[in-house]
Amino acid sequence: MKWTVLILFVVAGCAAGREAVMPFKNLGYSGERIFPVKTSSAEYSLRIWVNNSTSIDRIISISKDSLEDYTGYLTEIGVLINGKKSTQYYKQIKITPKSGFEVFRNKADSINFLDLATQSELLPTPLHQPFSTYVIEFKNHNQFNTFQFDSYYPYKGKINDQYAAIEKLVFEEFEIKQYFKFPK
Repeated sequence: MKWTVLILFVVAGCAAGREAVMPFKNLGYSGERIFPVKTSSAEYSLRIWVNNSTSIDRIISISKDSLEDYTGYLTEIGVLINGKKSTQYYKQIKITPKSGFEVFRNKADSINFLDLATQSELLPTPLHQPFSTYVIEFKNHNQFNTFQFDSYYPYKGKINDQYAAIEKLVFEEFEIKQYFKFPK
């Protein structure tokens, strides 16, 4: 009997997942990648939260730390609705900007994320007009900025040129439309 219990413990111990201990700090392996960009030890970090009037938020995270080159993730989090049932949804995949990380960083740097502030003028929101909300978190070494802006989705109106450039950059570089769970 005691050998049966011992065998069960060994088999169950091998089959069950375990938490790995990471003896060093590296953005790719630490939980730091989900904390606010402001607290990150990465030398460069850009996080773009996108909500296009759906129940799923999409979060694009690009970072570079001292041990790794650039890494990019698209995280989707929210609720999927099927009739009266709703299901929690979470998915994370590795992504690379279409033009590559260095070219993407140059394009992003030309927008001057450190100088932008939260959108001051509110967009008039007509009934039943989908809109997008973006929250940008940016850190370059010891400088950081966070701001928010809205636009219509799909974009048809005029917004500040710098905010429009961010929206265009997101859709051109990452093709996030292919991940939408609703008809385009």
